[in-house]
Amino acid sequence: MSGNDPLRWRMLALAAMAYGCFGLGVGSIPPLVDPIIRDLEMTSGQMGLVLGAWQLVFIGVGSPLGSLVDRWGARRAIVLGLGLILLSLLLRGLATNFITLLLAVALFGAGAPIISVGMPKLVGQWFSGNDRGPATGSYVVGRDIGSVFALATAASFVIALTGSWRGISIVYGAITLVVIVLWIVFGKDSPLVPVTRSVDESTPSDDPIHSLGILSLLKIRNVQLVLVLGFVVFFMNHALGAWLPTVLQENGFSLAASGRWVAVGIAVAMISNFTVPSLARMGRRSAWLIAMLAGGALTTIGLTSFTGPALIAMVLVGTIIRLPAMQVLTLVLLETPGVGARRMGTAGGLFFAIAEIGGFTGPLMMGLVRDSTDSLTGGLWVIVAMAAFAVVLPVLIRERRV
Repeated sequence: MSGNDPLRWRMLALAAMAYGCFGLGVGSIPPLVDPIIRDLEMTSGQMGLVLGAWQLVFIGVGSPLGSLVDRWGARRAIVLGLGLILLSLLLRGLATNFITLLLAVALFGAGAPIISVGMPKLVGQWFSGNDRGPATGSYVVGRDIGSVFALATAASFVIALTGSWRGISIVYGAITLVVIVLWIVFGKDSPLVPVTRSVDESTPSDDPIHSLGILSLLKIRNVQLVLVLGFVVFFMNHALGAWLPTVLQENGFSLAASGRWVAVGIAVAMISNFTVPSLARMGRRSAWLIAMLAGGALTTIGLTSFTGPALIAMVLVGTIIRLPAMQVLTLVLLETPGVGARRMGTAGGLFFAIAEIGGFTGPLMMGLVRDSTDSLTGGLWVIVAMAAFAVVLPVLIRERRV
């Protein structure tokens, strides 16, 4: 199977749909935070734990599920991941209190790592060289479409259609079921290694750490740096992704309007999510990571300082700048000698497991700060400090230039 096989476009479209379901699962609760808190008699701290629950599960199962993706192949693994996402969505609508909602969202964390790891694994198998950048941007646009749709419709269309926030399980669950059927009918596994290899891939006989495990990956400096940066990026993106609608509500925006503005930011960020992985070619990725971390810090400062249109501008610009960081980090990992497409399932599982520690603690931190101060401003300053700490780390990444 060559790197130019036309089936790769079908698989890329299916990957975008699968990641779209991931986006539905992530984006369905943030615009409904306050109605859910009132209905289930929860605190903001409990809601922060709910918003971070799936990341907490991800931490524990990400690495073994990444290895499962390597063993099973993309098709079977992704169908399993989508099935778990569907079950999580359905159980959310049946939640009666904090614990049942927490468990429903936590189940999403068992399906999410399969999708997150399966995407770069699929790209590594069906695409080669610098074609992987545009392919990565394409499937991430699918995730963004899912998030935008959920953020824009949960507080308006879904509640109007079903009469309750619980309607998210019906509407978004039906979409996920359709995607599962499409994967079963049209999904296809690819060879383990594309014929056209990129600079990072070698044969088992000349790869000194080919058959070794996670410990060998942890000895690679790029892997170490990517893990730390992944923690910070996920801390920032998940904390803001979960609480940005509430930040706007604290500044006078309505429930529906706050969800729509955050959705607009993600919709516009589709452009950067698609173009940045293509522009951040080998040899230039460190510079792009520095720019995204610095931009994320500066726009988060803006969230603490501005109101009205200026605040909306900070939401939009910040979302555009910071969201592509995850794709660039996975590309650095994929192209690192000793990783490559062959070991991307294991390496990706390790990456997402560590990164989701940040993905869990970020939303939880924001909720706890809101409980103790009646405001999210203190939590925003914690995000600024994290990004400022990490902005110098990409300089240490070793890159090969094309």
